[in-house]
Amino acid sequence: MSKGKVYLVGTGPGDLELITLKGYRLICRADVILYDHLIPLELLEFARPAAELISVGKFASKHTLPQDEINRLLVEKAQAENIVVRLKGGDPYLFGRGGEEAEACVEAGVAFEVVPGITSALAAACYAGIPATHRDYTANLAIITGHRKEEKKLDIPKAGTLIFLMGVANIEKIVASLLEQGWPEDTKCAAIEKGTRYDQRVVKGTLAEFLQVAQDAQLRKPAIFIVGKVVALREKLDWFGAKPRILLPGTHPEKYQRLGTIIHRPFIKLVPIEDYTVADNVLENLTPYDWIVFTSTNGVKFFFERLNAIGLDSRALSSNKVAAIGATTAEVLRGFGVLADMQPKLESSAGLLDEFDKVGVKSAKILLVKPEVGSPVLSERLTAAGAEVEIVVVYKNIDIEPEPTDFDYIDQILFTSASTVRAFIKRFKTVPPGPKVYCLGQPTLDEAKKHNIQADLLP
Repeated sequence: MSKGKVYLVGTGPGDLELITLKGYRLICRADVILYDHLIPLELLEFARPAAELISVGKFASKHTLPQDEINRLLVEKAQAENIVVRLKGGDPYLFGRGGEEAEACVEAGVAFEVVPGITSALAAACYAGIPATHRDYTANLAIITGHRKEEKKLDIPKAGTLIFLMGVANIEKIVASLLEQGWPEDTKCAAIEKGTRYDQRVVKGTLAEFLQVAQDAQLRKPAIFIVGKVVALREKLDWFGAKPRILLPGTHPEKYQRLGTIIHRPFIKLVPIEDYTVADNVLENLTPYDWIVFTSTNGVKFFFERLNAIGLDSRALSSNKVAAIGATTAEVLRGFGVLADMQPKLESSAGLLDEFDKVGVKSAKILLVKPEVGSPVLSERLTAAGAEVEIVVVYKNIDIEPEPTDFDYIDQILFTSASTVRAFIKRFKTVPPGPKVYCLGQPTLDEAKKHNIQADLLP
């Protein structure tokens, strides 16, 4: 049986985490991925290193590839025995031309499956605090494409809530048609730009005034346009807008989601060091160390990757006590079969030092697992307390170019390490006015102060 198959996968409206579990797993398996411009591009980071990534564009009114060429590519790649994943914004079958791509597969005898996605029609309204239906307001809705061929009349069905997709270019025609068909001038309506993304913006008004409101606001694409009584609920139900938008230059965004909407923009990438000769000599004989200290989840991962590379596993730590800087690092250690002997409640170098003060470190031999460039505070304080400290470097940070960020939509910046402070300053020179700055741990705050950044410790 041929391995080749096409999967038409809806990625949702923009929030990375709205991808379905099935969609995520297919991205991880794919041999070839064809993707639109409006998908969350972070999803491509889950692809296998060997996967072929092909951008097929799909900007508004402008396509990198014509639809016929996209259909041909899908068939061609699948016939070459590939698992082909076609990533489409929103849902493949809702104004996404997924039906045409599925037909092309059938006509070529290529197996295919469709993985539904969350449509922006519902998700953007939800993130704007507007329920599409509500029993006190309306029990029905219609979803309409606002982008129609010129020769076709704009047909607006009767429903309590109307949601127009791709309607920014035709907003004048849509509003005029609604008024012509008897919708009251005081009907509430809203346009939701870039729905579910950190830079989402909601422009509200009534049908009578909306064209002027949209012009004054310089309405951006992509946007949905929603009309109906339910728009009045936005002020009460705006859960997404109530969350602070936090720029995170560091790693592990999942650790900070409780704080608000996390905009993950890594400025550094963690990679192996070029020469492991010194590290391997240390890892081959861990017996002399009383303590091995892990100050990050990354340190744990690179440590055990290297340990495995030289033919060893967690049994090499059988004679050592192990310290983890916090709960997340301890959990990753647990995944490698190691239970931390020390785990401070305060997830920081200060927390570790407090714990070591309790047990005493005089004459203890301690191995710190570190990146190539890191804060010296822990090492210096342990040495001052009488410990014999040795550092093993198992990875390094390199600068990368982050995704573009609109600071007009950022409320806070969270630096999680000194290296993220340095990378941010290297890229932007200074912190822009407006966002409140927080630092994780005293060493990070000290680094921020070196660059004249007004910041506070993260509570």
